[in-house]
Amino acid sequence: MAAYLRTRRLWLIVNGTSKKPSPKPDNSAAVEDWEERASQAAGLIFLYLEPSQRIHVQTLQDNPVLMWTTLASVHVQKRPGTRFNAYDDFFSIRLGDGESLQSLMNRINEGMRSIQALHPETYVLKDLDNELVCMAMVRSLPPEYSTFTSSLLLLDKLDRTSLQDAFRNEEINRLRRAGEIGSSASPSALKAAVPASAAAAAAKAPQRP
Repeated sequence: MAAYLRTRRLWLIVNGTSKKPSPKPDNSAAVEDWEERASQAAGLIFLYLEPSQRIHVQTLQDNPVLMWTTLASVHVQKRPGTRFNAYDDFFSIRLGDGESLQSLMNRINEGMRSIQALHPETYVLKDLDNELVCMAMVRSLPPEYSTFTSSLLLLDKLDRTSLQDAFRNEEINRLRRAGEIGSSASPSALKAAVPASAAAAAAKAPQRP
């Protein structure tokens, strides 16, 4: 969609670069031209959307900039978890059967563009270092931690310190739950848990006089 808006010379309005001229007696034509192009951009965006997606911008059709940012917030969630999944997909790229190396490179470049689109505007190299550590921590967890992992990936912000705290809290909770299960076992339950072979061996043991 962005490429098409560029071909129509409307993209600079949609991305907020081209601002509406301040109304003055000598520039009414420029103001009218900008408003007409902004209206055209809004119309193209709305028509481009599937009917199920138009509800997000139904009341914003007078503001193409707000339409675009609203759609971006809905479909491009710049959360750490979203970037982790994008990195996971990126490092899973492999050369397909019969695929050319040029095609492989194109897919890698497209994967990187997808990752970059998920970066916040203030994203720097230090943020990448932090997220790689967090990603390694999350990926290191076995399947039985899937619920915990899912909750981490839904967070809007995730840094090394907060993730380490979350790991410690999860371990404490698991130890507490394990302790509660152990302390709540009744004598009858413990007796039932004794293996049959052990019970038989006890019955055969010689009795003291």
